[in-house]
Amino acid sequence: MCRGGSSRSPMVAESNFSCCTPATFVQDQVCFNINITPVATEITTNLYRLNVNPLSLFVSGTLLIGAAPAGRTLTVNFLLGGPTGTIIETDTITAGTALAFTKTGFDTIQLVVGAGAAVTPNITGELCVTPRYPLSA
Repeated sequence: MCRGGSSRSPMVAESNFSCCTPATFVQDQVCFNINITPVATEITTNLYRLNVNPLSLFVSGTLLIGAAPAGRTLTVNFLLGGPTGTIIETDTITAGTALAFTKTGFDTIQLVVGAGAAVTPNITGELCVTPRYPLSA
């Protein structure tokens, strides 16, 4: 697993299944630590943004939240059209848990921390994403 904002070199995978046309995919992996200092108001943080066509991309990943202030709602938004685009899916996560996903059709992952009185501890965790996209001929 990568740590601290590093990424692995792309890997190439071949599919040769009887049910579909063979394709060559490039696979990357990016992992980084999350450390957000909470305030009393709602916080929206863009965790990840794609720079390729989201309709030809398949992304698997995990979002782990290690700590967060008590009583704060943590919402993960998958958006299409950038940080102000359309939310295509929303999930809720709590401290001490992880969200695993495999998705296509999005280009931004946001973490929204609901407003609340508790401002300690910092919201900490890790996001790891593994995008796979077809290799153009």
